[in-house]
Amino acid sequence: MANCGYRTGVIRDASRSNWQNDASRPIAWSAWYPTSETEGANRPIANFFDMGNVVQDAALADQHRYPVVLLSHGTGGTAESLGWLARDLASRGYVVLGANHHGNSGLEPYFAEGFLCWWERATDLSVLLTTQEQNGILAGRLDVERVSAVGFSLGGHTVLTLAGGRSSLAEFDAWRHKHGVAAGGPKEFPDAADHIPELLKRSEAFRKSWARHGDVFADDRVKTVVAIAPAPPIRSFLPATIRQIRQPVTILTGGADQEAPSEHCAHWLMELNTRIQRQDLGQRVGHYTFLEYPSDRSLMGKIDIFTDNAQVDRAQIHRQTADIVANCLA
Repeated sequence: MANCGYRTGVIRDASRSNWQNDASRPIAWSAWYPTSETEGANRPIANFFDMGNVVQDAALADQHRYPVVLLSHGTGGTAESLGWLARDLASRGYVVLGANHHGNSGLEPYFAEGFLCWWERATDLSVLLTTQEQNGILAGRLDVERVSAVGFSLGGHTVLTLAGGRSSLAEFDAWRHKHGVAAGGPKEFPDAADHIPELLKRSEAFRKSWARHGDVFADDRVKTVVAIAPAPPIRSFLPATIRQIRQPVTILTGGADQEAPSEHCAHWLMELNTRIQRQDLGQRVGHYTFLEYPSDRSLMGKIDIFTDNAQVDRAQIHRQTADIVANCLA
């Protein structure tokens, strides 16, 4: 297996505004990739999540082209929250490109807009792929005929959008009212929906995004999709658009997931499209078991995202999940 190179950067999407309405939309990114360089002194700056064994700013290993995995984090997270998976896939010969979705990422202050406008995240990944294929150390080294997309939680909505899913706010509201789900928002930004009237009045960027929520953001370059613990915003999809997905789609779930219960999320997707495959990692596996370990291991068991059932070995679940994901990739 190859060593894992790692680097980060920021690009700008001139076709969209940032949520502050004063510049182009930023897409902070992280990349994991095969390298022949050894760890040495090139270690990344300490992160909230464990960075693992990576070589900062290493050269790409000497191979003509590499298959690509686009990575989408969960609500309020970072690409590094899935670093365990990115490192594993890089060791198997993939270039992994993770976007940190503006306004919905732990790399910057949260914006209500980032928690409301889910559909913008898919374009982040499309723009990131195009930009990296054309510029920097990855230019000309990416096999764009072998592109997969993997997303966790809200990232599941992102990758299914790339496969052709189209959002409908009316669809989501109908589901929400039927099941008594509050309109507020996720626990990372529980009053996000309360900001909608104000944002529609004062924010041009929000108005434009809100108006295009039902647009098609599919990317034909994405050949396979894996959604890990896809979260309730997937219920915004128009059912017909899920039925029409032809790319191979695999859903990974845990039986103790309270954030994205399978009966509302994974099961619904599978009922709509019988070609979708599902792998369950066990009845005691919770939503956050799929996240990376903290860099400060003393946090394990002290906060919810780092707390597992006593009979669950997070490292083992990560290994099993990585094997499943690798078998699904283009």
